[in-house]
Amino acid sequence: MFNCLKLVVLAFSLSACMQLGPQEANIQPMTAMPDGEKAPVPDAFNSFCSRHPEECALPTSADMLKALKDAHQETTALVIPEEEQGTDVWQSLTTAGTGDCEDFALTMRRILRSRFPQYSAAFRITTAYTEQQDYHAVLSIETTQGTIVCDIRYSECAPWETFPYEWRLREVAGASYWQELGPMRPTRQLATAASSGRR
Repeated sequence: MFNCLKLVVLAFSLSACMQLGPQEANIQPMTAMPDGEKAPVPDAFNSFCSRHPEECALPTSADMLKALKDAHQETTALVIPEEEQGTDVWQSLTTAGTGDCEDFALTMRRILRSRFPQYSAAFRITTAYTEQQDYHAVLSIETTQGTIVCDIRYSECAPWETFPYEWRLREVAGASYWQELGPMRPTRQLATAASSGRR
């Protein structure tokens, strides 16, 4: 399913990952993302979990509002935005290196889960189509007030409703399937690596 991640960027620059987005004045979420239909887990994510089983055991959810700013900043320092060429390998970075959107999401997910293991199910990889119809991955965080999204494209996390995305798939805690939030569609590229224009 993630073969589209392998496409080389042609006419469009990586700036798609760093365009203006939701206003981050108020991080307080309002509602939770809707549940979707069951969908197969992406092969690359299965491969990641087979290499790092400790990162794919997901218990319960909770409110993580106070921890998100620091975790986002730490992840930004670790993941140097760059479009991945050839085979797309999902990874969680522990030292600074290049990565794209799913690497950012997995790295932030690991950081938050290491600090709050009792709330591991709150941190879910979610995919979407951007306003340019590029395929994209983010980290969604379930809280008692609703869903927050943290994204390589933006300097701060924000409620999921404020993002200009059409949601596609979302990880399900501890399950062998993901939720399908919307239909699959053709894409030009994966909207992943941020340019120097990161806000």
